Amino acid sequence: AVDGGRRTGIDVLHVEPDPRAAELLRAFVAWAEEEVRVRSADRVADALDLVTEVDCVVTEQRLPDGTGIDLVDRAREHGVRTPVLFHTTCHDARVESRAIAAGADAYLRKRSNRGQYDRLLAAIRAHATSPRSSNVDPGPSRPERTPRDAPGSTTLPARSEE
Repeated sequence: AVDGGRRTGIDVLHVEPDPRAAELLRAFVAWAEEEVRVRSADRVADALDLVTEVDCVVTEQRLPDGTGIDLVDRAREHGVRTPVLFHTTCHDARVESRAIAAGADAYLRKRSNRGQYDRLLAAIRAHATSPRSSNVDPGPSRPERTPRDAPGSTTLPARSEE
């Protein structure tokens, strides 16, 4: 989030159909990092209305009205460059590959071990604070490049925790 040109924190949209999982992430972030704020949506349609208002999106793959891949596809089709991180119970390498190909910035698998939220929070910080002029690509007047292809870009490459 930016206030008069000054960064005031990181706004995260968490797209998660399970209200307990959404509350768990919100509680962890509130405890661990006062500069990060989490808001939630549980559907692709609701998330698409909010993606340009946040610094980072964290999504589950399986959603009631589609998938996380659908969310990334539709956002990227509309020029939205907001970083999208998968934090999902879907441990399928083909799905992970499709998510990255669609434009996801990272794919982290939900696990029951300690440290999973620390890793997710580190990924949020890394991707949400990467240099970006805006969350929406202004259109065809810009060169046909993705942010990570731009010369001198410090945007982190897409990666998996595996």
